[in-house]
Amino acid sequence: MLTFETSTPRIRLGDICTVITKGTTPKKYQPSGIAFVKTEAFDGSRIVPEKLSYVDEETHLGFLKRSILQADDILITIAGATIGKCAMVPANILPANTNQALAIIRLDNGNYKKYVMYLLQSNQMKEYMQSNIKGSAQPNLNLKQLNDFTIPLPSVGEQERIVSILDRFDSLCNDITTGLPAEIEARRRQYEYYRDKLLTFKELGA
Repeated sequence: MLTFETSTPRIRLGDICTVITKGTTPKKYQPSGIAFVKTEAFDGSRIVPEKLSYVDEETHLGFLKRSILQADDILITIAGATIGKCAMVPANILPANTNQALAIIRLDNGNYKKYVMYLLQSNQMKEYMQSNIKGSAQPNLNLKQLNDFTIPLPSVGEQERIVSILDRFDSLCNDITTGLPAEIEARRRQYEYYRDKLLTFKELGA
């Protein structure tokens, strides 16, 4: 399951995206209106509606027009202590926007979004970020570095297979919520182990 007979193509993330950009901090927020996503709204790889901020429609369509979100956009934190946190934009929070601490990754049609999100959460991305932010006082990943992140890209069918397996582990981690702290930790470690194994591609016999 984890060994491939031929080498898997590796490409730049930017080559399979229509958009990689980031937002801007608005001048003010308001109690309701257009949803505004900050990293604080992330719970694991999910966005919690109750933790959203809000801006008015004029700001959303004007000052923030570059960063209007779409369903299934992948958001990744590119600055600060929470660098590397990822979440996928659900349709039920739209219309929505975000700030400059979060990069927006919008894939071309035909590429499996959840596969790419799992890759962005893997050790491959963690190591890539560490190599690019080393020596920096404030952890920061710029958009060019994000575009240049090289990922393995197997067939769509193989991407779906990997996502199906990782989704099951993710569900196990997030459905066990009380009374079993040791089990939760064991499941998380197991999930991270298989995630990184599934996303590491080697030639047969290598």
